Formats: sequence, C-alpha cells, structure tokens
Amino acid sequence: MPVHMIHLFVAKKVNPNASLAFYVGNLAPDANRDGDTRSDKKIKSHFYDAPDRDDVLRKFALNANNDYLKGYLLHLFADIQFHVFWKKNTTFPPYQFGEESWTKFMEENKKIDSYAYHNTEWAYSLYKQMENWDYDGFIETLSISKDDVKWMIPYNHERIIANKLDSSTVFPPALVEKLVDETAEEFNKWFSNLKS
Repeated sequence: MPVHMIHLFVAKKVNPNASLAFYVGNLAPDANRDGDTRSDKKIKSHFYDAPDRDDVLRKFALNANNDYLKGYLLHLFADIQFHVFWKKNTTFPPYQFGEESWTKFMEENKKIDSYAYHNTEWAYSLYKQMENWDYDGFIETLSISKDDVKWMIPYNHERIIANKLDSSTVFPPALVEKLVDETAEEFNKWFSNLKS
C-alpha cells in the first residue's frame, strides 16, 4: 500500500486535469480513524475480504460513474500494483514478515511520503484544495463516510507537514517515479480494456 503522495502522483499521471473529487476519492479508502492500517475497516474499504477481489474491482470499475468513484478505484488498483512492484524491485522484507518488518516498512513509507510532499510544487495547494472540497459527488460506502474523509485529509496533511524527512534509501525517488509511471500505464490499459 503506497503512501498518499504516491497515490496522488499516480492520479496526476492518469489524469493531470482531474477534479478534486477524483483526488479525494483517490485517498478515501484510507480514511481510517483508528490508525491501524491493518484494521477491519481498512480490510473492508479495500475489499481485501472479498472472495474474488479482482471480480469485485471489475464490477466496481464498471459502476464507477463519477470522478470520486474513479479516484477510489484508482487507489485500489495502485495498492495492488505497489505490492507487486515492491517485491520485484526491493530486497527489503515485505511487511507480512512480522511486527519488526512492519515497523521498518512504515518508517520507509513515512520517508517516501515526506520527501515527495516537501519536494513537489503542487502538493501543498492540492492538499489545501482537498481540505476545502464541497463533497459534490461524494458517495458514501459501507466502510467510508464523509466525516471519515473530512477528518483524514487535514489530519494527514498536518502530519506530513510536520515530518520533513530525507528520501528513503530503500525506495528512492527514482523508484517512486518508476512505480508511478508503470501503475498509471497499467491502470489506463486495464480500465480501457474493461470498457471495450
């Protein structure tokens, strides 16, 4: 699961002129107030509990009839790509290997997010715009409410502003760029094939 700045980079690559609804939707699956990225709520918002997640994502894509839902879908797709990419491009142990590897994984994620945010010209203004979005087009799901999303965006923005970290040596900026490019390209292919 990539950090929010990676999600936003992918969203910008998929649609550079996207609406705020698309960008907010692209972060919405992570609106989890309990702070545990492995919680039941996160499992539900990402459809990790679905018997056939690929089929659920296909159906979701075919019914994603507004920018918010398309952003949500892109988030879920990017998460899948990130797991595959991470394993293929790093020697860092996957976070599934226990609490110690989870802690190290989260430390690297913070570095990736912080460095990307503090070195991206549009990051501050996009976060501010998302914080002030009017929620036109928001679709509440079983696991993500409007209040959850309204809480998450400024909360994460404050945290990322406060933590100015160097880039990750495990997942440096060049690798982030490669992930973003590949994920955007794969998503565009996948989504257009579903529609044809």
